[in-house]
Amino acid sequence: MAQSQQAAQSRRTNHDSAIPWFRQVLLVTALICFGLVSEGLAQTTISPTSQTYYAVQGATNPPKQTITVSRTSSRTATLTASDNASWLTVSPAKTSMGKTAKLAVTVNTSGRGAGTYKATITIKVGTWYTKTVPVTLVISSATSSPPSSPPSTTSSATLTWNAVTGATVSGYKVYIGEAPRLYTRTINVGSVTSSTVNSLTVGRMYYFAVTAYNSAGESTPSNEVSKTIQ
Repeated sequence: MAQSQQAAQSRRTNHDSAIPWFRQVLLVTALICFGLVSEGLAQTTISPTSQTYYAVQGATNPPKQTITVSRTSSRTATLTASDNASWLTVSPAKTSMGKTAKLAVTVNTSGRGAGTYKATITIKVGTWYTKTVPVTLVISSATSSPPSSPPSTTSSATLTWNAVTGATVSGYKVYIGEAPRLYTRTINVGSVTSSTVNSLTVGRMYYFAVTAYNSAGESTPSNEVSKTIQ
């Protein structure tokens, strides 16, 4: 009987000592789960959701672009970014963020021929959120320089656009290039809504866009039009 009572008392002692440990483990587990749930409930957005770069074969690289990552939670999270193409670079590859972070994206066209190249940037925030951003690189063929003799034949193109309404406009600028959204010439035409662009080489295709400006700054470019000079 004494031995039975001693054994029962020993089991109760072991059981009682195990209860605080069990509660501690349960509490730690609950805290970890709460953190994961809070992270999962945070809404994350990526802007823009895709990127396109235009370049001319053998010319300079197109300007870098940025990707903005935004969250509804201010809780610190780890952001990682990676790409799957040798001509594409996204940085930083890893950083800590609160509500917002920016990624710089650059492309390198060196040694690449004309054509369309596609790649993907993968962005991961915390444990749960993963987003892919498709990237397109369009390289146009290089146009050989016209011979110095005889002189190259040039012509002109006339552009007409609608006046900006609802704002005071000081003037307009015409942008000209030989690849989409890659302009090499800018002409300030003043407050007119039509302009003739001269010194365009016959046989080449040119791309045109117009912006408006005033004392507050310059607008984004208009829709782009193109024309093969004849």
